[in-house]
Amino acid sequence: MESHILASQLRCPAGAEATTVAQKMNETNGSLNRKCIELLRPTAFDSVLEIGPGNAAFAGEIISRADNILYTGLDWSLEMVAEAAQLNQHLVTQGSAQFHHGSSDRIVFDAGVFDKVLTVHTLYFWEQPADHLAEIRRVMKPKGLFCLAFGDRSFMKDLPFTPYGFRLYDATDACALLQSAGFDILDVYQHLESGLSNAGDPVEKLVNIIVCQALPKTPQS
Repeated sequence: MESHILASQLRCPAGAEATTVAQKMNETNGSLNRKCIELLRPTAFDSVLEIGPGNAAFAGEIISRADNILYTGLDWSLEMVAEAAQLNQHLVTQGSAQFHHGSSDRIVFDAGVFDKVLTVHTLYFWEQPADHLAEIRRVMKPKGLFCLAFGDRSFMKDLPFTPYGFRLYDATDACALLQSAGFDILDVYQHLESGLSNAGDPVEKLVNIIVCQALPKTPQS
């Protein structure tokens, strides 16, 4: 797949290639997703929102962490929402999971709904990141946990598809964005692994995982 087409598919899987791209992302990001789930520490009766889950291959792992967890997936790819609902039909039927089409800069939920929020490899595509973070904070309960994971600029800049619509960050950049949006940084982890990029090339990956807390709203914030 040509680099500019792959970049577009990573941003929003669509058409005949969507299923294949989603499967490849699950394979290349599996260990990272599981690390994020571990750091998010889902507990009984948590309401968990995942932004950009693709086909939500890891939803079941989140739900199985504790009793009575409610998982919500929000993705801007219609194909991925449909595939996630099909792949996780048993979870939908039992009332443990729901899937919605939309963007995280206009989240279709009331304020203060979610205990935990997770997003992996989506930050690059947010044209106005402050808008996305403001919405995420709005729908979170006070002191809820937010886990944000993204590839560090240091290795992402050399990938063949990132010149096509990716905005790259390092941990310092992302922490500044989060703090400006009303989040308290609790921990910054560096996830290192050798593997294949989404283009199929061998790569040494450095991924930043930031765990932060939504600060309570004040009249000024």
